[in-house]
Order: sequence, then C-alpha cells, then structure tokens
Amino acid sequence: MEEDLVEEVLPPDIFTITLVSGAQAQVMSEPEQEWFEEAKDNYLQQTRFTDQTDQADLDRLLNLELLTYRWSQWLFSGHDYQGLAVDETDLSRKLRDQSETINRLKSSLGLTKAARNQDAASVSERWSQLKERAKAFGMHREEQLRKALVLVNELSSIVGTYDRSDKEEREKIGFQSEKEIVDWIRETMLPEFKALDEHFREQQKFWRQQDA
Repeated sequence: MEEDLVEEVLPPDIFTITLVSGAQAQVMSEPEQEWFEEAKDNYLQQTRFTDQTDQADLDRLLNLELLTYRWSQWLFSGHDYQGLAVDETDLSRKLRDQSETINRLKSSLGLTKAARNQDAASVSERWSQLKERAKAFGMHREEQLRKALVLVNELSSIVGTYDRSDKEEREKIGFQSEKEIVDWIRETMLPEFKALDEHFREQQKFWRQQDA
C-alpha cells in the first residue's frame, strides 16, 4: 500500500526568506519577510555579486540590517512581537553598535555613498585619461602624416631635380648618383620619421607606469 506524501507545512508564525546565496531562513513576522525581500532586491539591482564570498557577505549584511529593522520596531513600540516590554537603553546601545558594524561591512563591499562616489570618480578620471590619450594619439598620427608629406615632397624634389640635371648640376645639388639619394633616405628621411614614433613610445611608457 502506497504511503501518502505529506507536504511539510510551516507553523503560521514562521515566515521563510531566500538568501542571496540561495539558502532559506525564517524570520519572525510577515513585515520582516517583506522588508528582507525588498532590501535584497534593491541591493541586487544596484550591484552584481557573483563571487560566493561576496554573496555570503551580502547575506550577513542583510541579516544585520534585518536585526536593526526588528530592534527599531521594538524600540518604537516599546515592546517585542510577543508584547513584552523591552529595555530601551539596551536596544539603543545595540542599534548604535550594529550601525557601526553595518557601515564597516558596507564599506568593504563598496556599498556606502563614499565608496560609490569614489568608484564614480575613478571611472570618470579613467574615462578622462583615456580621452586625453586618444587625443594625444590622434595628434601623433597627424604629426606623422605632416612629417611624411614633408619628407616625401623633399624626396620627390630631390629625385625630380636629379632626373632633370646633368652631371655638373648634380654636383651642385649634392646628389651625384642614385646611391647618394638612397643614402639620404637611409640617413635623413627614415631617422627623422622614426624619431616621431620614438618620442611617442616614450610617452606610452609613462602611461604604462601610471597604470601599473
């Protein structure tokens, strides 16, 4: 005879929540359940914690904030969920200590306003730096193009004059053979053009030192 499957039913005063890690836990009231799920959703919308350690830290943060929520409700009403009077002085001390712990944990997770502002400033600074470097690279390319045009025009003039000149005229312009033109390319034209690139490479080395 088959046994009937009996679904486990929690007592009516137990409310289940799902942690960031996926585990389940129970809280003491429906408002706590609603508060926790809303707070969890808000954090997950603001951030993307995929590392298990970060998820565990976020669960810890939510648990601490849930206790803060609970104690604040008790302090406001003057009694706990069972209607028993609370020690307001003790609860105030606990809330103060809890707040410090929460702030430290939030800071370590980058969830404080200061941390967000710092991250935003870092992103803004990095973006500004990238734009400056892109501008510098563009200027470098323009300078290379200008230099290349000057050198090519000079080479064109040398070759044109060489081709139109006789031996005596070639002696006057300083290029008596095609080998001397090739030597000018090797010793003057290419070094002047490469010097621009070497100067920019030195600037790139400084960028890499900044990023290290």
